[in-house]
Amino acid sequence: MNILIVGSGAKEYTLAKLFSKYENINMIFVAPGNDAIGEFANCIDIKANNTDELLEFAQANDIDLTIASSEQAIVNEIAEKFNEAGRLIFAPTAAAARICTSKSTGKKFMYKTKIPTAKFGIFDRENVAVDYARRAKYPLLLKTDNHLPGENTIVCTSFKDAKRKIEDNFLNFNKKIVLEDFIEGQEFTYYIITDGYNAMPILSVVPYKYALNGNGGLITSGIGAYAPYYMLEADIESRIFNEIVYPTLDSLAKNKTNYTGILGIDIILDRNKQPFVLEFNSFLQEPDAQCILKLLDCNLINLMKAAIAGSLADDYSEIPVKAGYCASVVLTAGNYPANNLKSGSVIYGLEEAAEEDVEIAHFKTRKNLYAEFETTGGRAIAVTGSASTLGLAVDKVYEAIQLVNFDGMKYRTDIGKRLPAGII
Repeated sequence: MNILIVGSGAKEYTLAKLFSKYENINMIFVAPGNDAIGEFANCIDIKANNTDELLEFAQANDIDLTIASSEQAIVNEIAEKFNEAGRLIFAPTAAAARICTSKSTGKKFMYKTKIPTAKFGIFDRENVAVDYARRAKYPLLLKTDNHLPGENTIVCTSFKDAKRKIEDNFLNFNKKIVLEDFIEGQEFTYYIITDGYNAMPILSVVPYKYALNGNGGLITSGIGAYAPYYMLEADIESRIFNEIVYPTLDSLAKNKTNYTGILGIDIILDRNKQPFVLEFNSFLQEPDAQCILKLLDCNLINLMKAAIAGSLADDYSEIPVKAGYCASVVLTAGNYPANNLKSGSVIYGLEEAAEEDVEIAHFKTRKNLYAEFETTGGRAIAVTGSASTLGLAVDKVYEAIQLVNFDGMKYRTDIGKRLPAGII
């Protein structure tokens, strides 16, 4: 088989490396990929949002399966274009994924479908948003409608704080924002795979999104994670399917926007163990992907093909996963997601750190003239370890991190050591 992966981050790195170990794979292409991916796959200089050129490449190179893990590609209708051309693709359509790619669309969908979520307001006018914030309870969450580079969710602690941040967002040309009540509790992400009608659970992941230890600092797109969420009880999981998963898929199918692919559901359990949906994601997020892909115990390509064919329920009674736990810690170059990032620093110790049960995944590092990997700012690498217990997995990760060094290296030291309660 010839495989095309669309994206350029650590999850694409991990996917390509995983697929390179499969026996039935001939060629692996990644567009646009990164320098590290080029060590075991062919990187193609086509941007993820250039879906017309990606289709031309797939047709010219006999691609048997395309996997669009990039949100940019999904938004730019890669699934629609590939389906129309008769090319096999694992990705939701742009219409189905709108509940993931637009927070306002996702929130409206939850409200109409009666999916439990926090009280919210959607605003495209600054003065109306400020008036809403004046009457709100605090803390209050401010979210950009689309996923943007840097900070997408901001915790406002007072009306004065909220007013300033609302004004800043509209000044930065964010034409629409979501204001949402803060729910105190335990956040986790519940991942499913679906063929548009049937759905099967993959794994639950506890994400760490605050930049600093103890959930301090700015909120990132993901700075650490562990899987599975060991406190997820069977009755809560049953409620997630009955109150969230099935209503979501049924409503999308009713609107003829069937969702095919991996759907991530960010959930927070309040003190009464009531699940509230925070938002949806259109694929595995970082570094959740590193944990999940290390724990999966089945051929992922066959699983994806079953979802595309609509035969999930026929081919799988459950999705096999390995026993044990996985933890992942992201090393950043500078104060991610703030602007004072560090580029051009050589990363030392990568080979020494990648021991048995420890994997290194690259975000957007680059090779210099001496074939050394350098940072390009922001998230640099994810260090992921697995073991029979969460404590052992965490120990493996932090032992490996001690072998890595680069100028401006920062990371949280409490991943897996405390529950990140109260995260957005």
